[in-house]
Amino acid sequence: MSDRSFRFLHASDFRLDVVPRGLTEVPDHLRDTLLDAPYTAARRVFDTALAERVAFVILAGNILQPNLAGPRGTAFLSEQFHRLAEAEICVYWAGGESDPPEAWPTAFPLPDNVRVFVKDRVTDFLHQYDGSPLARIVGTSRGSRQSHPVEFLPDAVGLFSIGVACGEMETTALQTQTDGLEAHPTKSDGLEAYPTQGIHYWALGGRAERTTLFNSPGIAHYPGTPQGRSPAESSAHGCTVVHVDDQGRARITFIATNAMEWRHETLLIDSSTQRGSLEAMFSQRIHGLTEGSKTDLLVNWTIGGSGPLVAELRRGKLRGELLEWLRIEYGLSSPIVWTVGIELEWQNALPASLYEQETILGDFLRALRDIELDPQQSLNLESLLADGQAAGLFSQAVAIADPATRKRVLHEAALLGMELLGGDQ
Repeated sequence: MSDRSFRFLHASDFRLDVVPRGLTEVPDHLRDTLLDAPYTAARRVFDTALAERVAFVILAGNILQPNLAGPRGTAFLSEQFHRLAEAEICVYWAGGESDPPEAWPTAFPLPDNVRVFVKDRVTDFLHQYDGSPLARIVGTSRGSRQSHPVEFLPDAVGLFSIGVACGEMETTALQTQTDGLEAHPTKSDGLEAYPTQGIHYWALGGRAERTTLFNSPGIAHYPGTPQGRSPAESSAHGCTVVHVDDQGRARITFIATNAMEWRHETLLIDSSTQRGSLEAMFSQRIHGLTEGSKTDLLVNWTIGGSGPLVAELRRGKLRGELLEWLRIEYGLSSPIVWTVGIELEWQNALPASLYEQETILGDFLRALRDIELDPQQSLNLESLLADGQAAGLFSQAVAIADPATRKRVLHEAALLGMELLGGDQ
C-alpha cells in the first residue's frame, strides 16, 4: 500500500446535452442562465479539480451525448481536458448510457491525459506519482450487459483500489467455475454485499441525486449531477472530492457547483394570517435562503394550513397577485429568486364537501379524484395539441414525467375547476 496521502475528484452525469426544464414560462433575463447552467456547473467541477490540486479526476458516465450536445459540448469538454493536462492531472472516464467510448467524435482527439475504459469488460489503470504507484483504478464503460462487483479485482499488493462504473450493477451471486464465471439464481443483495472484497472506493455514476450506499469498510458513492435540471432534482448539486490519508482511509467532501438551484419551500398559515403577514413570511424565508449565497434559485412554494386566507388563495386571484409580486420583488435581483409557482397543500386545498355536491363542479372533482387514485390512467395531454409541427415542439413540455408532476397537474386542475365552476364558494 502507498504511504502517500492524496486527493482525487469524482464526478458524473454532466448531461451537457440536457437543458433544464419544468418552467411554464422563461423570462428573458433567465433564458441564457438556464441554457448555460449545465456548462457553468461542469466548468466549476474542473475548476475544483485545479483548485484542490487533485491527483486525478474520475468521470463515472453520462457526461454528454455528442450528437445532441453538438460542437459546443465536445469543444467545451476538450478544452477542460486540456486545462487538466496543463496541470498534469489525469482523467479516468467510464462511459455511461449516453456517452459510450465510440461516440466521441474523431474531430476532437482526446489528449493523452484522458484514459477511457472499454465497454463490457473490466480493465484497470495503475496511477503513478513521481514514478511511484499511487492507486489502482479498475473500471468499465457501460455496454450491453451489467457488470458484477466480483469482476473488479483490487490491487494485488493492497494499493488503494477504486472501482468505476455507471449504472446499477448486477449483483446475483456468482462463483468461479473451471469454465469461467457462472451466475446462480440466488437473491440479489446489492453492492452493499461486497464492501470487503478489496475495493476501497466505488466511484459510481448514473444517478442525478448524490447517494452514498455505504461508507465502511469501503465507500460506494454516487456524486449526482453537478446541475439539477427540474423541480425533481432540487437542492444543491455538485461533485465529490475524496481525501485518502497515508493509511489508505478515505473520506468524502461535497463541493457545490450548481449555477441554479431548484427549491421546494412550504409556508404554514392559520386563521389569523392576513395577506400582509403572508408577504412578510415570503420575504423572511427568501432572505434566509439567499443569505451569504450567490446561487440563483427557482422556487416552488406550497402554502399549507387553514383559515380564511386559504379560501381566498383557493379562488386563484390572490395567488396570481402574489406570484407577480414575488417575481418583481425578488426575481430581478441578485441572486435571482424566481418563483416558479404557488400551490396549496393538497390535503387542505379543497373542502371534502365539494366532492359530494351533485353539481358540475362535484362531477369534475370526483373525476379528477378517480384519475389520481388510478396511477395507471394516462393523462395523455399530448392528444390535446393541434396537429402539425407545433405539436411535436410542445409534446415534451406537456408530457408527465413523474408521479409528483402528475399529482401537481391534477391539483392545479382541481383549483382551476373550483375557480371557474365554483361560483362564490
